[in-house]
Amino acid sequence: MRARYTLGLDIGTTNSKIVLYNERLEVIDSAYTVNRTYRDYLGMAEQQADEIYLGVKKIIKEIIHRHVEIKDWIQSLSLSSAMHSVLLISDNYTPLSPVYTWADNRANDTLKEVRSQGDLDWIYRRTGTPIHSMSPFSKLVWLKSTQSNILGEAKKIVGIKEYITYKLTGEWKVDYSIASATGLLNLEQLDWDDDVLEIIGINRESLSELVDTDYLFHQKNLKELEELGLNHQLDIHIGASDGVLSNVGLGAINKGEAALTIGTSGAIRVISDEIKLDYQGRTFCYYLKKDTWVIGGAVNNGGNTLAWLSTLLEETSLDEINARAEEISAGAEGLLFYPYINGERAPLWDATATGHFIGIKPIHNKGHFARAVMEGVMYNIYDVYQILTNLVGDISTIKVTGGFLKSNLWKRIAANIFNHELIESNRIESSCLGAVILSMKDNQSDITSMEQSIKLDQKEVEIYRRTLSVYQLLSKPVLELHAIKSELVG
Repeated sequence: MRARYTLGLDIGTTNSKIVLYNERLEVIDSAYTVNRTYRDYLGMAEQQADEIYLGVKKIIKEIIHRHVEIKDWIQSLSLSSAMHSVLLISDNYTPLSPVYTWADNRANDTLKEVRSQGDLDWIYRRTGTPIHSMSPFSKLVWLKSTQSNILGEAKKIVGIKEYITYKLTGEWKVDYSIASATGLLNLEQLDWDDDVLEIIGINRESLSELVDTDYLFHQKNLKELEELGLNHQLDIHIGASDGVLSNVGLGAINKGEAALTIGTSGAIRVISDEIKLDYQGRTFCYYLKKDTWVIGGAVNNGGNTLAWLSTLLEETSLDEINARAEEISAGAEGLLFYPYINGERAPLWDATATGHFIGIKPIHNKGHFARAVMEGVMYNIYDVYQILTNLVGDISTIKVTGGFLKSNLWKRIAANIFNHELIESNRIESSCLGAVILSMKDNQSDITSMEQSIKLDQKEVEIYRRTLSVYQLLSKPVLELHAIKSELVG
Protein backbone atom coordinates (compact mmCIF):
# COMPACT_ATOMS: atom_id res chain seq x y z
CA MET A 1 0.00 0.00 0.00
CA ARG A 2 1.34 3.42 -0.97
CA ALA A 3 2.26 5.92 1.73
CA ARG A 4 -0.09 8.82 2.35
CA TYR A 5 0.90 12.46 2.67
CA THR A 6 -0.75 15.58 4.00
CA LEU A 7 -0.29 19.34 3.68
CA GLY A 8 -0.47 21.93 6.44
CA LEU A 9 -1.03 25.53 5.28
CA ASP A 10 -0.64 28.55 7.56
CA ILE A 11 -1.78 31.93 6.20
CA GLY A 12 0.12 34.32 8.43
CA THR A 13 0.32 38.09 8.39
CA THR A 14 4.03 38.21 7.54
CA ASN A 15 4.29 34.97 5.56
CA SER A 16 2.19 32.12 4.25
CA LYS A 17 3.78 28.72 4.81
CA ILE A 18 3.05 25.20 3.63
CA VAL A 19 4.56 21.97 4.93
CA LEU A 20 4.36 18.51 3.36
CA TYR A 21 4.24 15.66 5.91
CA ASN A 22 4.40 11.89 5.59
CA GLU A 23 2.24 9.45 7.56
CA ARG A 24 4.50 9.75 10.61
CA LEU A 25 4.14 13.54 10.43
CA GLU A 26 7.79 13.92 9.50
CA VAL A 27 8.54 16.99 7.41
CA ILE A 28 9.21 16.11 3.77
CA ASP A 29 9.42 19.65 2.41
CA SER A 30 8.17 23.18 2.98
CA ALA A 31 7.78 26.49 1.17
CA TYR A 32 6.83 30.02 2.13
CA THR A 33 6.00 33.36 0.58
CA VAL A 34 6.14 36.87 2.01
CA ASN A 35 2.81 38.69 2.38
CA ARG A 36 3.11 42.38 1.65
CA THR A 37 1.58 44.80 4.17
CA TYR A 38 0.79 48.38 3.16
CA ARG A 39 1.36 50.86 5.99
CA ASP A 40 1.21 54.59 6.65
CA TYR A 41 1.85 56.92 9.58
CA LEU A 42 -1.85 56.93 10.53
CA GLY A 43 -1.74 53.30 11.64
CA MET A 44 -2.82 51.61 8.40
CA ALA A 45 -1.76 47.97 8.04
CA GLU A 46 -3.57 46.56 5.01
CA GLN A 47 -3.07 43.65 2.66
CA GLN A 48 -4.63 42.68 -0.65
CA ALA A 49 -6.66 39.47 -0.56
CA ASP A 50 -5.83 38.38 -4.10
CA GLU A 51 -2.12 38.96 -3.49
CA ILE A 52 -2.36 36.66 -0.48
CA TYR A 53 -4.20 34.03 -2.52
CA LEU A 54 -1.69 34.20 -5.37
CA GLY A 55 1.07 33.65 -2.81
CA VAL A 56 -0.76 30.62 -1.41
CA LYS A 57 -1.15 29.20 -4.92
CA LYS A 58 2.54 29.78 -5.62
CA ILE A 59 3.79 27.82 -2.63
CA ILE A 60 1.33 24.96 -3.20
CA LYS A 61 2.55 24.71 -6.79
CA GLU A 62 6.17 24.78 -5.61
CA ILE A 63 5.62 21.82 -3.31
CA ILE A 64 3.68 19.83 -5.90
CA HIS A 65 6.26 20.57 -8.61
CA ARG A 66 9.07 19.29 -6.37
CA HIS A 67 7.12 16.15 -5.45
CA VAL A 68 5.04 15.45 -8.53
CA GLU A 69 5.59 11.71 -8.13
CA ILE A 70 3.47 11.64 -4.95
CA LYS A 71 0.86 14.30 -5.74
CA ASP A 72 -1.91 11.70 -6.12
CA TRP A 73 -1.05 10.38 -2.65
CA ILE A 74 -1.53 13.69 -0.88
CA GLN A 75 -4.79 13.00 0.91
CA SER A 76 -5.55 16.23 2.76
CA LEU A 77 -4.93 19.95 3.16
CA SER A 78 -5.45 21.43 6.64
CA LEU A 79 -5.53 25.16 7.28
CA SER A 80 -4.33 27.63 9.88
CA SER A 81 -4.42 31.40 9.66
CA ALA A 82 -3.73 34.59 11.53
CA MET A 83 -6.60 36.00 13.57
CA HIS A 84 -8.44 39.34 13.55
CA SER A 85 -8.48 40.13 9.80
CA VAL A 86 -11.46 41.85 8.16
CA LEU A 87 -12.33 41.73 4.45
CA LEU A 88 -15.48 43.10 2.83
CA ILE A 89 -16.85 41.12 -0.12
CA SER A 90 -18.97 42.49 -2.97
CA ASP A 91 -22.12 41.09 -4.57
CA ASN A 92 -20.06 39.15 -7.11
CA TYR A 93 -17.91 37.67 -4.32
CA THR A 94 -14.77 39.67 -5.05
CA PRO A 95 -12.89 41.87 -2.55
CA LEU A 96 -14.61 45.18 -1.92
CA SER A 97 -11.96 46.36 0.53
CA PRO A 98 -8.38 45.62 1.46
CA VAL A 99 -7.71 43.11 4.21
CA TYR A 100 -7.54 45.04 7.47
CA THR A 101 -4.97 43.09 9.53
CA TRP A 102 -4.70 42.82 13.29
CA ALA A 103 -1.89 45.40 13.18
CA ASP A 104 -4.13 48.12 11.71
CA ASN A 105 -4.90 50.45 14.62
CA ARG A 106 -6.89 53.20 12.91
CA ALA A 107 -9.94 52.10 14.89
CA ASN A 108 -8.38 53.42 18.08
CA ASP A 109 -9.89 56.93 18.08
CA THR A 110 -13.34 55.65 17.14
CA LEU A 111 -13.10 53.03 19.86
CA LYS A 112 -12.33 55.73 22.42
CA GLU A 113 -15.46 57.63 21.35
CA VAL A 114 -17.63 54.52 21.65
CA ARG A 115 -16.13 53.74 25.06
CA SER A 116 -16.96 57.25 26.27
CA GLN A 117 -20.63 56.59 25.50
CA GLY A 118 -20.89 53.47 27.62
CA ASP A 119 -19.26 50.40 29.10
CA LEU A 120 -17.93 47.88 26.56
CA ASP A 121 -16.59 45.35 29.07
CA TRP A 122 -19.70 43.23 28.62
CA ILE A 123 -18.53 42.51 25.07
CA TYR A 124 -15.28 41.02 26.41
CA ARG A 125 -17.22 38.97 28.97
CA ARG A 126 -19.39 37.50 26.21
CA THR A 127 -16.79 37.09 23.46
CA GLY A 128 -13.44 36.56 25.20
CA THR A 129 -11.76 39.02 22.82
CA PRO A 130 -10.19 42.07 24.48
CA ILE A 131 -11.57 45.45 23.41
CA HIS A 132 -8.72 46.76 21.26
CA SER A 133 -8.19 48.14 17.77
CA MET A 134 -6.84 44.75 16.64
CA SER A 135 -10.25 43.06 16.82
CA PRO A 136 -12.71 42.81 13.92
CA PHE A 137 -15.39 44.25 16.22
CA SER A 138 -13.35 47.43 16.62
CA LYS A 139 -12.49 47.62 12.93
CA LEU A 140 -16.14 47.27 11.95
CA VAL A 141 -17.14 49.99 14.42
CA TRP A 142 -14.48 52.18 12.79
CA LEU A 143 -15.73 51.36 9.28
CA LYS A 144 -19.28 52.17 10.35
CA SER A 145 -18.10 55.56 11.61
CA THR A 146 -15.74 56.47 8.76
CA GLN A 147 -16.76 54.44 5.69
CA SER A 148 -20.38 53.47 6.23
CA ASN A 149 -21.01 53.44 2.48
CA ILE A 150 -18.55 50.63 1.79
CA LEU A 151 -19.71 48.67 4.84
CA GLY A 152 -23.28 48.98 3.59
CA GLU A 153 -22.32 47.67 0.16
CA ALA A 154 -20.71 44.52 1.53
CA LYS A 155 -22.42 41.24 0.69
CA LYS A 156 -20.14 39.35 3.08
CA ILE A 157 -17.85 40.31 5.97
CA VAL A 158 -15.12 37.72 6.34
CA GLY A 159 -11.49 37.09 7.31
CA ILE A 160 -8.64 36.10 5.04
CA LYS A 161 -8.95 32.35 5.67
CA GLU A 162 -12.61 32.41 4.69
CA TYR A 163 -11.66 34.05 1.39
CA ILE A 164 -8.92 31.49 0.67
CA THR A 165 -11.17 28.53 1.49
CA TYR A 166 -13.98 30.05 -0.60
CA LYS A 167 -11.61 30.19 -3.58
CA LEU A 168 -10.71 26.53 -3.05
CA THR A 169 -14.19 25.20 -2.26
CA GLY A 170 -16.93 27.69 -3.12
CA GLU A 171 -18.17 27.58 0.51
CA TRP A 172 -18.37 30.53 2.92
CA LYS A 173 -17.58 28.90 6.26
CA VAL A 174 -15.77 30.14 9.37
CA ASP A 175 -14.50 27.90 12.15
CA TYR A 176 -15.34 28.63 15.78
CA SER A 177 -11.67 29.30 16.49
CA ILE A 178 -11.27 32.18 14.02
CA ALA A 179 -14.77 33.43 14.91
CA SER A 180 -13.94 33.45 18.62
CA ALA A 181 -11.20 36.01 17.92
CA THR A 182 -13.52 38.49 16.19
CA GLY A 183 -15.27 39.95 19.23
CA LEU A 184 -18.56 38.98 17.56
CA LEU A 185 -19.01 35.39 18.80
CA ASN A 186 -20.82 34.57 22.04
CA LEU A 187 -18.53 31.96 23.63
CA GLU A 188 -21.20 30.31 25.76
CA GLN A 189 -23.63 29.92 22.86
CA LEU A 190 -21.03 29.44 20.07
CA ASP A 191 -23.14 31.73 17.93
CA TRP A 192 -22.92 35.26 16.61
CA ASP A 193 -23.96 37.70 19.34
CA ASP A 194 -26.92 39.73 18.07
CA ASP A 195 -26.38 42.53 20.61
CA VAL A 196 -22.81 43.04 19.38
CA LEU A 197 -23.90 42.92 15.75
CA GLU A 198 -26.52 45.58 16.51
CA ILE A 199 -23.83 48.00 17.69
CA ILE A 200 -22.07 47.65 14.34
CA GLY A 201 -25.29 47.65 12.34
CA ILE A 202 -24.76 44.38 10.49
CA ASN A 203 -26.81 41.19 10.33
CA ARG A 204 -25.73 37.61 10.69
CA GLU A 205 -26.53 36.87 7.03
CA SER A 206 -23.46 38.89 6.05
CA LEU A 207 -21.24 36.63 8.14
CA SER A 208 -20.03 33.16 7.21
CA GLU A 209 -21.73 30.02 8.49
CA LEU A 210 -20.17 28.83 11.74
CA VAL A 211 -18.65 25.33 11.80
CA ASP A 212 -16.46 23.35 14.17
CA THR A 213 -12.70 23.14 13.73
CA ASP A 214 -12.92 19.56 12.46
CA TYR A 215 -15.12 20.62 9.53
CA LEU A 216 -14.39 18.92 6.21
CA PHE A 217 -15.49 20.97 3.20
CA HIS A 218 -18.20 19.28 1.14
CA GLN A 219 -17.51 21.16 -2.07
CA LYS A 220 -14.30 21.68 -4.05
CA ASN A 221 -13.33 24.02 -6.83
CA LEU A 222 -11.99 21.32 -9.12
CA LYS A 223 -10.64 23.84 -11.61
CA GLU A 224 -8.51 25.45 -8.90
CA LEU A 225 -7.32 22.09 -7.56
CA GLU A 226 -6.31 21.04 -11.07
CA GLU A 227 -4.38 24.27 -11.62
CA LEU A 228 -2.57 23.73 -8.31
CA GLY A 229 -1.70 20.14 -9.19
CA LEU A 230 -3.80 18.71 -6.36
CA ASN A 231 -5.90 15.59 -6.85
CA HIS A 232 -9.69 15.86 -6.91
CA GLN A 233 -10.07 13.47 -3.96
CA LEU A 234 -8.17 15.82 -1.66
CA ASP A 235 -9.83 16.43 1.71
CA ILE A 236 -9.80 20.10 2.73
CA HIS A 237 -10.04 20.67 6.50
CA ILE A 238 -10.96 24.12 7.81
CA GLY A 239 -8.65 23.96 10.84
CA ALA A 240 -8.35 26.80 13.34
CA SER A 241 -6.33 29.92 14.14
CA ASP A 242 -2.54 30.01 14.21
CA GLY A 243 -2.31 30.79 17.92
CA VAL A 244 -4.34 27.86 19.23
CA LEU A 245 -2.80 25.50 16.68
CA SER A 246 0.69 26.45 17.80
CA ASN A 247 -0.11 24.88 21.19
CA VAL A 248 -1.25 21.71 19.44
CA GLY A 249 1.81 21.60 17.20
CA LEU A 250 4.19 22.13 20.11
CA GLY A 251 2.43 19.52 22.23
CA ALA A 252 1.50 22.07 24.92
CA ILE A 253 -1.95 20.59 25.35
CA ASN A 254 -2.08 19.33 28.93
CA LYS A 255 -2.92 21.11 32.17
CA GLY A 256 0.05 23.14 33.37
CA GLU A 257 1.72 23.33 29.95
CA ALA A 258 2.24 26.69 28.24
CA ALA A 259 3.39 27.64 24.76
CA LEU A 260 5.59 30.73 24.50
CA THR A 261 6.05 32.16 21.01
CA ILE A 262 8.20 35.12 20.08
CA GLY A 263 8.54 35.96 16.43
CA THR A 264 7.79 39.41 15.06
CA SER A 265 5.34 39.75 17.95
CA GLY A 266 4.78 37.30 20.79
CA ALA A 267 2.26 35.34 22.86
CA ILE A 268 1.96 32.95 25.76
CA ARG A 269 -0.97 30.51 25.88
CA VAL A 270 -2.35 27.57 27.86
CA ILE A 271 -5.11 25.03 27.20
CA SER A 272 -8.23 24.99 29.38
CA ASP A 273 -11.29 22.74 29.51
CA GLU A 274 -13.47 25.72 30.39
CA ILE A 275 -13.91 29.38 29.49
CA LYS A 276 -11.77 31.59 31.75
CA LEU A 277 -11.74 35.38 31.58
CA ASP A 278 -9.63 37.99 33.35
CA TYR A 279 -11.82 40.45 35.25
CA GLN A 280 -9.73 43.32 33.85
CA GLY A 281 -9.99 42.04 30.28
CA ARG A 282 -6.24 41.53 29.87
CA THR A 283 -6.28 38.00 28.43
CA PHE A 284 -8.04 36.31 25.55
CA CYS A 285 -10.09 33.13 25.48
CA TYR A 286 -10.26 31.45 22.05
CA TYR A 287 -11.90 28.20 20.93
CA LEU A 288 -9.80 25.20 19.89
CA LYS A 289 -12.27 22.31 19.79
CA LYS A 290 -15.23 20.96 21.76
CA ASP A 291 -14.74 21.71 25.47
CA THR A 292 -11.22 22.99 24.80
CA TRP A 293 -10.15 26.63 24.96
CA VAL A 294 -6.87 28.50 24.69
CA ILE A 295 -6.26 31.22 27.28
CA GLY A 296 -3.43 33.70 26.91
CA GLY A 297 -2.11 37.08 25.95
CA ALA A 298 -0.42 38.41 22.82
CA VAL A 299 2.12 41.23 22.67
CA ASN A 300 2.85 43.52 19.74
CA ASN A 301 6.53 43.83 20.52
CA GLY A 302 8.83 40.87 19.99
CA GLY A 303 11.52 40.40 17.38
CA ASN A 304 10.36 43.58 15.64
CA THR A 305 11.96 45.58 18.46
CA LEU A 306 15.40 44.16 17.66
CA ALA A 307 14.81 44.79 13.96
CA TRP A 308 14.00 48.41 14.83
CA LEU A 309 17.14 48.72 16.96
CA SER A 310 19.28 47.19 14.23
CA THR A 311 18.05 49.83 11.79
CA LEU A 312 18.43 52.61 14.34
CA LEU A 313 22.02 51.67 15.19
CA GLU A 314 22.85 51.06 11.52
CA GLU A 315 24.10 47.58 12.25
CA THR A 316 24.23 45.29 9.25
CA SER A 317 22.65 42.26 10.89
CA LEU A 318 20.81 41.00 13.91
CA ASP A 319 23.82 38.75 14.54
CA GLU A 320 25.88 41.87 15.23
CA ILE A 321 23.23 43.16 17.62
CA ASN A 322 23.27 39.79 19.38
CA ALA A 323 27.08 39.80 19.61
CA ARG A 324 27.08 43.26 21.19
CA ALA A 325 24.43 42.22 23.72
CA GLU A 326 26.49 39.12 24.65
CA GLU A 327 29.22 41.44 25.93
CA ILE A 328 26.90 43.02 28.51
CA SER A 329 26.01 41.51 31.88
CA ALA A 330 22.46 40.65 32.96
CA GLY A 331 20.44 43.73 33.85
CA ALA A 332 22.21 45.88 31.22
CA GLU A 333 23.86 47.86 34.04
CA GLY A 334 20.62 49.52 35.06
CA LEU A 335 19.23 50.31 31.60
CA LEU A 336 15.52 49.41 31.32
CA PHE A 337 13.44 49.23 28.15
CA TYR A 338 9.64 49.38 28.03
CA PRO A 339 9.06 47.84 24.61
CA TYR A 340 5.78 49.45 23.54
CA ILE A 341 7.15 50.98 20.31
CA ASN A 342 4.32 49.41 18.27
CA GLY A 343 1.58 50.18 20.78
CA GLU A 344 0.67 47.20 22.92
CA ARG A 345 -1.88 44.47 23.32
CA ALA A 346 -1.38 42.43 26.50
CA PRO A 347 -0.93 43.45 29.22
CA LEU A 348 -1.81 47.11 28.46
CA TRP A 349 -4.31 46.90 25.59
CA ASP A 350 -3.34 50.40 24.52
CA ALA A 351 -2.67 50.98 20.83
CA THR A 352 -1.21 54.42 21.59
CA ALA A 353 1.44 53.20 24.05
CA THR A 354 5.03 54.19 23.26
CA GLY A 355 8.43 52.75 24.14
CA HIS A 356 10.76 54.12 26.80
CA PHE A 357 14.37 53.70 27.87
CA ILE A 358 14.87 54.43 31.56
CA GLY A 359 18.19 54.95 33.31
CA ILE A 360 20.46 55.97 30.43
CA LYS A 361 24.03 56.74 31.56
CA PRO A 362 27.26 57.75 29.76
CA ILE A 363 28.61 54.20 30.23
CA HIS A 364 25.84 52.70 28.11
CA ASN A 365 26.84 51.67 24.59
CA LYS A 366 25.15 49.85 21.71
CA GLY A 367 25.49 46.54 23.52
CA HIS A 368 23.66 47.85 26.58
CA PHE A 369 20.77 49.06 24.43
CA ALA A 370 20.63 45.71 22.61
CA ARG A 371 20.58 43.74 25.86
CA ALA A 372 18.02 46.10 27.41
CA VAL A 373 15.72 45.59 24.41
CA MET A 374 15.97 41.79 24.70
CA GLU A 375 15.30 41.96 28.42
CA GLY A 376 12.46 44.47 28.09
CA VAL A 377 10.58 42.23 25.65
CA MET A 378 10.86 39.38 28.15
CA TYR A 379 9.87 41.50 31.16
CA ASN A 380 6.75 42.54 29.27
CA ILE A 381 5.70 39.02 28.32
CA TYR A 382 6.53 37.86 31.86
CA ASP A 383 3.92 40.36 33.07
CA VAL A 384 1.43 38.52 30.85
CA TYR A 385 2.64 35.18 32.24
CA GLN A 386 1.91 36.34 35.79
CA ILE A 387 -1.61 37.41 34.84
CA LEU A 388 -2.11 34.03 33.20
CA THR A 389 -0.93 32.01 36.20
CA ASN A 390 -3.26 33.99 38.46
CA LEU A 391 -6.09 32.99 36.12
CA VAL A 392 -5.34 29.34 35.37
CA GLY A 393 -2.98 28.23 38.13
CA ASP A 394 0.63 27.07 38.18
CA ILE A 395 2.45 26.35 34.94
CA SER A 396 4.89 23.43 35.17
CA THR A 397 6.16 23.33 31.58
CA ILE A 398 6.87 26.11 29.08
CA LYS A 399 7.46 25.06 25.47
CA VAL A 400 8.99 27.71 23.24
CA THR A 401 8.96 28.49 19.55
CA GLY A 402 9.64 31.40 17.23
CA GLY A 403 12.48 33.33 15.68
CA PHE A 404 13.95 34.37 19.03
CA LEU A 405 15.30 30.82 19.40
CA LYS A 406 17.97 31.68 16.83
CA SER A 407 19.64 33.71 19.57
CA ASN A 408 21.20 31.59 22.32
CA LEU A 409 21.47 34.72 24.45
CA TRP A 410 17.80 35.63 24.11
CA LYS A 411 16.80 32.07 25.03
CA ARG A 412 18.91 32.25 28.19
CA ILE A 413 17.50 35.67 29.08
CA ALA A 414 13.97 34.26 28.74
CA ALA A 415 14.69 31.23 30.93
CA ASN A 416 16.36 33.30 33.63
CA ILE A 417 13.68 36.01 33.73
CA PHE A 418 10.95 33.37 33.94
CA ASN A 419 13.06 31.42 36.46
CA HIS A 420 11.90 28.37 34.58
CA GLU A 421 13.62 25.85 32.34
CA LEU A 422 12.22 26.24 28.84
CA ILE A 423 11.63 23.33 26.46
CA GLU A 424 12.80 23.92 22.90
CA SER A 425 11.38 21.54 20.27
CA ASN A 426 12.56 20.80 16.75
CA ARG A 427 8.98 20.85 15.51
CA ILE A 428 9.04 23.53 12.82
CA GLU A 429 6.00 25.56 11.78
CA SER A 430 3.96 24.45 14.78
CA SER A 431 0.73 25.98 13.44
CA CYS A 432 0.95 23.94 10.22
CA LEU A 433 1.59 20.80 12.25
CA GLY A 434 -1.20 21.68 14.66
CA ALA A 435 -3.66 22.01 11.77
CA VAL A 436 -2.73 18.56 10.51
CA ILE A 437 -2.98 16.97 13.98
CA LEU A 438 -6.37 18.63 14.54
CA SER A 439 -7.67 17.07 11.31
CA MET A 440 -6.87 13.57 12.58
CA LYS A 441 -9.83 11.73 14.03
CA ASP A 442 -8.55 11.42 17.59
CA ASN A 443 -6.38 14.56 17.45
CA GLN A 444 -3.49 12.35 18.53
CA SER A 445 -0.26 11.50 16.80
CA ASP A 446 2.73 9.32 17.55
CA ILE A 447 5.03 12.04 16.29
CA THR A 448 8.37 12.12 18.02
CA SER A 449 10.45 15.23 18.37
CA MET A 450 13.84 16.16 19.72
CA GLU A 451 13.50 18.47 22.69
CA GLN A 452 16.18 20.23 24.67
CA SER A 453 15.97 22.16 27.88
CA ILE A 454 17.21 25.74 28.17
CA LYS A 455 18.90 25.69 31.57
CA LEU A 456 18.97 28.36 34.25
CA ASP A 457 21.88 30.43 35.51
CA GLN A 458 21.03 31.02 39.17
CA LYS A 459 23.25 34.11 39.37
CA GLU A 460 21.33 35.72 36.50
CA VAL A 461 18.01 34.51 37.91
CA GLU A 462 18.73 36.50 41.07
CA ILE A 463 19.79 39.60 39.09
CA TYR A 464 16.59 39.44 37.05
CA ARG A 465 14.46 38.90 40.15
CA ARG A 466 15.66 42.26 41.46
CA THR A 467 15.61 44.05 38.11
CA LEU A 468 12.13 42.76 37.26
CA SER A 469 10.75 44.18 40.49
CA VAL A 470 12.18 47.59 39.53
CA TYR A 471 10.74 47.26 36.01
CA GLN A 472 7.29 46.47 37.38
CA LEU A 473 7.48 49.19 40.04
CA LEU A 474 8.29 51.82 37.40
CA SER A 475 5.68 50.59 34.90
CA LYS A 476 2.85 52.67 36.36
CA PRO A 477 4.73 56.01 36.39
CA VAL A 478 6.05 55.30 32.88
CA LEU A 479 2.48 54.85 31.63
CA GLU A 480 1.33 57.94 33.53
CA LEU A 481 4.15 59.90 31.89
CA HIS A 482 2.96 58.68 28.49
CA ALA A 483 -0.60 59.81 29.29
CA ILE A 484 0.60 63.29 30.31
CA LYS A 485 2.76 63.59 27.21
CA SER A 486 -0.16 62.54 25.00
CA GLU A 487 -2.37 65.20 26.58
CA LEU A 488 0.22 67.92 26.03
CA VAL A 489 1.74 67.15 22.64
CA GLY A 490 -0.17 64.18 21.22
